[in-house]
Amino acid sequence: MKVKEGTVDELIYNICSVIHGICKLNLEFIDIDDTSASFQLVNSKIPDVLSDSISRTLKYIDCSLQNNIGNDIMHFTDNLQLSYLAVGFFEKSKFKGSVILGPFLSAVPDDAFVSKVLEKNNLPLVHRLQLREYYKSIPIYDFNDIKNVGLLMINLASNTFISKDIIYVSNESAIINEKESESINEGNLISDIELRYKVEKEILNAVEKGSKAEALEFKKLFRFKATHRAPNDPLRAYKNLTFSFNTLLRIACERGGVSPIYISPLSDKFATLIENISTIRQLDTLGDAMVAEYCDLVTKYSTAGYSSIIKKAINYINLNYQDPISLNSVASSIDINPSHLSRQFKKETEMTITDFINTKRVKEAKYLIEQNNNSITDIALMVGFDNHTYFCKVFKKLTSLTPKEYLKKSSLNNK
Repeated sequence: MKVKEGTVDELIYNICSVIHGICKLNLEFIDIDDTSASFQLVNSKIPDVLSDSISRTLKYIDCSLQNNIGNDIMHFTDNLQLSYLAVGFFEKSKFKGSVILGPFLSAVPDDAFVSKVLEKNNLPLVHRLQLREYYKSIPIYDFNDIKNVGLLMINLASNTFISKDIIYVSNESAIINEKESESINEGNLISDIELRYKVEKEILNAVEKGSKAEALEFKKLFRFKATHRAPNDPLRAYKNLTFSFNTLLRIACERGGVSPIYISPLSDKFATLIENISTIRQLDTLGDAMVAEYCDLVTKYSTAGYSSIIKKAINYINLNYQDPISLNSVASSIDINPSHLSRQFKKETEMTITDFINTKRVKEAKYLIEQNNNSITDIALMVGFDNHTYFCKVFKKLTSLTPKEYLKKSSLNNK
C-alpha cells in the first residue's frame, strides 16, 4: 500500500519501516481516528483464500489493543496457526493506533500441519499446494525471537525516532596496478558470463524435462560473481540474480507443460524467501531447493504432449476432484461435446475420464490416510467419493489394498 502524502504520520511511518526492514514480516499500522492514516508494509503476498480471515484477525487485534490500553506486547495466534506481535503506539500518553507485525509461525509447517489447518477451517483440499508453499515461506519465530522482536517494537514505539546517515569506512592498502586490475576484472567477467549462460541453459532444459538429478548436477557448476551489479551491496546483487533465476525456472516449468495455476504459488514462495534471506550462502542453498522443487512440479503436474483440450480437462479435474464431477461436467467446463472429449481423452491418456478422476482421488486419499488425522469415511468424502463402499472398492482396485490395510501398512512404515 502506498503512503498517501499528508495523511500518514511521518514519525509512525519511519518507526514502522525500521521494524519491517529488520524483521522482514508484513506490518500494518491501524490509526484509531483516521483510516486514511493507516498503512501496510508488505513483505509477502497473502493467498486470496486466507485474506478475509487475516483481515478479521487484524481487526480483532486492533480492537483488543484499544480495549486494553497499556504498554503491553500482544502475541496472538489465530485459527490458521498464524501468529502476530502487536503493540500500541502512543503520543503523549494518547493511544494513536496499533502496530501489528506478522504473520509468522511458531512451529514447522510440515504436511500434517497444513492438513490440520485445512480441516479445522473447512478449506477445500484443492488449496493444499498453495497453502503448503505459503506456509513454508513464512519465518518461524521461537520464544526468544518473539521476546526480542516484541521488545524492539515496544521500545521503538515508545521513543523519539532518530535518523542518522551511515559513514562507510574501508581500508584498501594493497592495490595492484589500476590498468592491470581493470584488465583482469574484465577478462574474468566475460568468462563468468559465458559459463553462466551455458550452464543456465542446461539447467533450464533439465527442469523442463523434470530431470531433477541432471538439473542439480548442472546447478553445482552455476557460479556467477554478481557483485559488479551493486558494488556497495553484494547481498542485493545476488538476490537480484536469484530473482531472475526464479523467473527463468518458472518459464522452464511452464514450457515443461505445467499450468501457471501450480507454478504461481511456488514462484511466490521463492520470491518471499529470497527477499528474507540474509547471507549469500543461504541464497546458494535456496537455489538448489528451487531447482529441485520446480523439477518436482514438472514431474507431478506436466501435461506436455497433450492437446489443448486434454490439458484443460486435466487441469479442471486436478482443481475440482473433491467435488461431484463427471465426464459431462468436465466437458461443460471446457465447452466441448462429451462424446468427443471421451474419445480424445482415452486416445491421449489411455484412460477414461472416470478412471483418471478416480486415480487422482485415490492418490489424494493415500496422502490423507498417511497423515492419520481423519476417519476413512471422512477421507472418502474429502476427496470426492459420496459412497464409502464404492471408495473402498476403487481404492483396492488401484492399490491392491483396502484403505484400512493401507493405513496399517503406512503406520508400520512410519515407526
